[in-house]
Amino acid sequence: MALKSKKQKIKLNVFEKMYFCFFSILPFIYIEKTIDPVLIPRQIYLTCFVLVILLILLFTGLKKNTNADFSFLRLSLPILLFSFLLVNVISFTQTTVLTESIYVVSKYCIEIIFFMLTTYLLIQHKIDKSILIKSILVFCIISVLIALYQVFTLDFTENFRKNSYQINSSYGNKNLFSSILFLSIPFIASGIFLSKKWKIASLILTVCIASLLIYIQTRAVLIACFLSVAVYIVLQKKHLFSRNKSKLVIPSIILLVILGFLFFTQSSYLNNLTDSRSVSERLLIWSNSLHMARDNFFLGVGSGNWQFYFPKYGLDKFADSALQNGYVTFQRPHNDFLWIFCETGIFGLIIYIAVFATGIYYAYKLLKQSVKQEDKAFYSALIAIITGYILISFVDFPLERIEHQLVIYLIFSIITAGYYNRFKMPVPTFKLYQVSTLIPVFFTLALFSLTICLNRFSGESHTKQMYSFQNNSDWNQMITEADNSTNFCYSTDPTSMPIKWYKGVALFSQGNIGEAEKCFLQANSIHPYNIHILNNLASCYETLGNHKASEETYVKALVISTNFEEARLNLSAVYYNSKDFEKAFNVIDKVKVDKDCQEKYQTYLPAILYSWLEVITKKQKDPTSKKVLTDILNSKTKTMQYYLLSKRNNVSLEQSILNN
Repeated sequence: MALKSKKQKIKLNVFEKMYFCFFSILPFIYIEKTIDPVLIPRQIYLTCFVLVILLILLFTGLKKNTNADFSFLRLSLPILLFSFLLVNVISFTQTTVLTESIYVVSKYCIEIIFFMLTTYLLIQHKIDKSILIKSILVFCIISVLIALYQVFTLDFTENFRKNSYQINSSYGNKNLFSSILFLSIPFIASGIFLSKKWKIASLILTVCIASLLIYIQTRAVLIACFLSVAVYIVLQKKHLFSRNKSKLVIPSIILLVILGFLFFTQSSYLNNLTDSRSVSERLLIWSNSLHMARDNFFLGVGSGNWQFYFPKYGLDKFADSALQNGYVTFQRPHNDFLWIFCETGIFGLIIYIAVFATGIYYAYKLLKQSVKQEDKAFYSALIAIITGYILISFVDFPLERIEHQLVIYLIFSIITAGYYNRFKMPVPTFKLYQVSTLIPVFFTLALFSLTICLNRFSGESHTKQMYSFQNNSDWNQMITEADNSTNFCYSTDPTSMPIKWYKGVALFSQGNIGEAEKCFLQANSIHPYNIHILNNLASCYETLGNHKASEETYVKALVISTNFEEARLNLSAVYYNSKDFEKAFNVIDKVKVDKDCQEKYQTYLPAILYSWLEVITKKQKDPTSKKVLTDILNSKTKTMQYYLLSKRNNVSLEQSILNN
């Protein structure tokens, strides 16, 4: 009997060791071969982990001829998660770029399976909550150590704000790093209740995280911290402000407020923290997104397709010329709720909100039923962190990142398992919950995710090589890498640009205009509102002599962004080639010259000015005026001087000449 218990203990430890190793290694999954060094690699890592867990469960279940009890799937939270997945699949009917929709669903699939398996293992006591706490502690320790190394390698003579952007550990940017630290707070706080070494580690980690969050100054996370603290105090007020505790707690809170006030009132920090430029930009992004959601209210535009519809709603309102000229693009609205609303419609948004509401409800029920103060504190912390996460999701994009979803699903798993064990439901007899039925379904979905990820990994790797060939103007190799990049799972790069566009650019540069046109048409079918695709397609039309199609396509680009100066210059050339010199002049006259279009502007303007002056001269009936105009036509210098004078005095070119 003792031997049997020992064997059972070893089998239980297999899963615990796997989870511990999985989270410990996660921060190191960083592969520079891809454009985004963490997104696809970490999904592959997660998928392989899930597949191994499923294989172990399937093997042990079939060997012992036992059923796995997944009856917790009848709870509201799992049902809502499956419903959310289903809504994303239904949105395929509206999608323009199917490869992106398939990828997003593959990501949701593997994350939800992770939630299901973790919840099952917790309910069956195959993993213990303390192991998960230790796993996240180690995960945070490694992440913080990487960040501290980055801090020590900084040049502190540089600008404070510039320095803070370089602290991202292995998470791509400082905001994502801050939010993953924030999500880990309940686990770090729970480490205090473990053994002495874990308690010490938790306390040191808390100091390091607090220092990093203040230094990195991610506003959303700092506000979420204050909100979470407020929620936690409300939930734990009886314990915190009891007679025995109030003497310590109240002075501590006052001290924190004073320290926070002194720090935040430092001018350099406060100036960076209150910089409103990013806030204004996000408000404009949200405005476009709301218009998109209104136009696609019920079914959305399709999972992963927000990025392709966003330019449709105009780029003129943005102050940044790089945005107006399409050199900077958005892949997400920096608001997970709006993102889901736009891509899956109102039903997807309602389900997503319901997921968080249900998680908070479960945790609150457990809080009320808990007897131990340690459990009450833990569930209060989980509610507080979920509340803060909702706020962060409202201004950022943690939904996109694998590590953020792993931690939030880990929280949901702990809550769901605790709720199920506390309010246990009758074990069902449905075959759906048998290991021989359910595990193979999960396994198939995990293989689907792995297939998608491996193909996208290959696509991104070739795309990154394609970029280097583009920079070196090696058009043949660029075409080869563009062809190698494209597969049934990957058709656009991480900036929303179709791979066919890159191939079209290379072909156009080689003078193969006909084939370039075909590529630009294919790219346009994928991303119909991208102004650079429209610009290049119009250039092909113009080169092939199709002036009408060229004009219409340039106008489409200018409707999306009236300040897209390259398209405006090219449109003036179309009118010039069509001998419509008045239109050519009126178009180029509106160009706002910047460094990107200055050379082309200086080439086009003299020719258009000369031709337009010829038209004015021929129309002029007064001999004296006609002679003045003719004399100026013979001097390019005078032509340009009078043109600049007309711009300065805000009068027509003809008036500028004749009045002087």
